[in-house]
Amino acid sequence: MKSIKMAALLLGLLFTGSGCNDFLKEDNKSNMVSDEYYATSEGYEKLINAAYSSMRTVYAAPWVFCAGTDMYVEGRSQQPVGISEYQNLIADDNEVLSFYTNVYKSIQVTNTALYFNDKTANASTLSNRKGEMQFLRAFDYFLMVQTFGGVALVTDRFTAPVETFRRNSAQEVYDFIIKEMTEALELVPATTPNFGRITKRAVQHMLAKVYLTRGYETFGTADDFQKAATFADAAIAGQGLTIPFEDVFFPGNERNAEILFSIQWDPSSLPTANSGGNTQAAYFGPYFGGQGGVEGYPYRTYTLCPTMYTFDLFTETDARFDATFMINFYQRYYDYYTRRSERSQLNVKYYYAPKWASSPAAIAAWKAADPTRRNNAVVYPYNGTAWEASRTVVLDNYTPSVKKFDDPASQFGSNTSTRDLFVARLGETYLIAAEAYFKMGNTSLAAERINVVRKRAAKSGAETSMQIRPTDVTIEFILDERGRELVGEYHRWFDLKRTGTLVARAKRYNKDISKWVNNGIDPFVGVGGQLKILRPIPNRALDLNQGEFAQNPGY
Repeated sequence: MKSIKMAALLLGLLFTGSGCNDFLKEDNKSNMVSDEYYATSEGYEKLINAAYSSMRTVYAAPWVFCAGTDMYVEGRSQQPVGISEYQNLIADDNEVLSFYTNVYKSIQVTNTALYFNDKTANASTLSNRKGEMQFLRAFDYFLMVQTFGGVALVTDRFTAPVETFRRNSAQEVYDFIIKEMTEALELVPATTPNFGRITKRAVQHMLAKVYLTRGYETFGTADDFQKAATFADAAIAGQGLTIPFEDVFFPGNERNAEILFSIQWDPSSLPTANSGGNTQAAYFGPYFGGQGGVEGYPYRTYTLCPTMYTFDLFTETDARFDATFMINFYQRYYDYYTRRSERSQLNVKYYYAPKWASSPAAIAAWKAADPTRRNNAVVYPYNGTAWEASRTVVLDNYTPSVKKFDDPASQFGSNTSTRDLFVARLGETYLIAAEAYFKMGNTSLAAERINVVRKRAAKSGAETSMQIRPTDVTIEFILDERGRELVGEYHRWFDLKRTGTLVARAKRYNKDISKWVNNGIDPFVGVGGQLKILRPIPNRALDLNQGEFAQNPGY
């Protein structure tokens, strides 16, 4: 976090290797007796900061969060095939292994922080810190149980290798998460002067999401959806969505009032200006070329590009379309941000004409409105599947790029951004509440919560037409609305898995997956005819574990 300096090296707590044996083994490279240092106020606060910072590695890559869904498709560059197409998803998949390892590393840092909580001299903040660590650990386990199902609940600080772990059931993991977050809710403050620390509203938002997710499970309880709605409304706390959607994401505005929990970066915390940063800005769009450092545009990987389904989610009256995609690409891309007040005077280099303005007449009218600055623009009109990225299309700039995460202050590269990554924000809280009310059968309150989101999203004069009725609310509509609101944010795979729509929607909207289906192959069907809904437990972890630990279905 910016106001709480993150430890660049996690004080010797991030262990090398990737199996259970490795990631639970301490490697103290500081030449310092941790038991003494972490008992000091300075040492314990650095340990707390290290736990927050460990979330950076958990979110270091987008694949487990976004790939293989209805919203993002492979572009000119190849995505990790197994995780984006399922057909070749194996237990040794590097992306799955990295995620599994990084989450358990984060868990072990929080375990260590909790171990030292009653051993430090900094008594004034100990209860707050305990709550923060319980929340972070529970959140790690929430990511794990959604991704892998039941996993080993490791809650101790280890100082020696441990070779045997029992796989807890998913129900046991959810019980643990709810217990920890409920306790954390009583310990963390309502507000904090240090933006980025966990507060009650962040815990309430996540408890709402945990109860909502568990409610879909066979072991979910009868009141899970009611609790989800109650916690979501508590997190909303009467706050409306008053910040224009684009401003929520505008560079430099990461500390706005709608952000409940974010993973933070800062230029001073990066090992170099070209490494260690947030990678979110590198995805969700086409490659622009290799001279971005000189010509003022970002690096894009040409992977996780929006599908046509994603583009088609929006209507002309929805301001989120222009706020999400870079429709007018100026001569220098970053002029959009650095010369915000001068946009009307800038030459347009590329124009992506949306479906409601892509006819020849509409494009001609667009140019005629400002011929000096628009006549020379290269126009990419919407035309059926024309915008959908493909490995067979070799043009740079071919498809509209998601601009929400742009960082004009960063170096040209894939992991150089120092913008924060939003994990929980108020717009999503409203949609969590809506989904919970829908699952309770209360479509009136569901529509009411959705309409708050859509009112903010409406262009001027379209507020009424953007409102929906209770009869419009379905799970498909909720997923579509989450799609419009949360493009590029790291939620989609979990959304589809939670709602039981992953297989159907991925086959319907993701061309990289539908190509297998069209050739008579169901990429979701694995060993024994079982569906590969969960990610596989990495073989490395299974091989090193001396206990009973079964692989997930389909692998």
